[in-house]
Amino acid sequence: MKNNLDEEYFEILVQPQGFYEIFLDFITQNIQNTLEEISTPYSFEGVENDLSSYDFSLFFPFEKQQYNQIIIRSTQNPQTILSLLKEFAHILSERVEERVEFGFGYKVCKNKDWIEAYEQSILPVSIENFYIRPSWHKSAKELGLSQRDIIIDPALAFGSGHHATTSMCLELLSSMDLLNKRLLDVGCGSGILSICASSLGARVEICDTDEFAIEESKKNFALNSQNFTQSWVGSIPQAQGQYDVIVANILAHILIMLQSDFYTHLSLGGELILSGILDEYQDQVLEKFKDWKVKKILQKDEWVAIKLAKVK
Repeated sequence: MKNNLDEEYFEILVQPQGFYEIFLDFITQNIQNTLEEISTPYSFEGVENDLSSYDFSLFFPFEKQQYNQIIIRSTQNPQTILSLLKEFAHILSERVEERVEFGFGYKVCKNKDWIEAYEQSILPVSIENFYIRPSWHKSAKELGLSQRDIIIDPALAFGSGHHATTSMCLELLSSMDLLNKRLLDVGCGSGILSICASSLGARVEICDTDEFAIEESKKNFALNSQNFTQSWVGSIPQAQGQYDVIVANILAHILIMLQSDFYTHLSLGGELILSGILDEYQDQVLEKFKDWKVKKILQKDEWVAIKLAKVK
């Protein structure tokens, strides 16, 4: 999502100390500004911060321990965003019954065409049989590649195939016979998984709790001349009938919550791909799905993807 920024804007750095994906989801859903995820420590000169509440020596330990960080670029007052995050962290702390912390800093920036710079930083990626690129890069055919050309113009809050959770899903989908299979993409985001599945012959349906994700998916489907049969704002409980394949690249605790819905809406012998699972939650997910057949487990960095089959 592109914002028209004024002469000056704020670059806000948020560093969750744990519960990163939940923080990211909250920021995406509630703050609605341009986002960028970074996995290497980022710093800037002239940082201002609420030192009474946050200690950068604790939350930005560049040498000993690193946490993923989120950059928010906005014309909103940073203190407004800080207040929202404090309230969210307090509520989350009560729910998980442990202290939830985050680092926060910001600087004032002169507006420059950083959106164009961001676009140029999104490079194509090759995953199995797919060459995934933004529309402003050359196609696989132009480069003499034999891979399937997939165009994903990422909104700043949605993925483009670079994240380990997405690439593992694509690796699993690439090895499956999807021709004429009915497939549901739960939490479709940019639509990348369902678009690739459609290119392999699947009859796909998409859903996401974020209306903006559905809009972005539709744009990306059109860019690739691919079709989906149905879409809705919501999740799998609203699905109709059963599917041959379900793929869900979302948070581990949500996957656990949706287990019975996956079972209800997957046909006997059907396959379920789960991703977005931090390795520390792998055992919890497998325990919840203990009556399913585990067909494959992939791991990249600290992320895990699991392919299961419904056997009874």
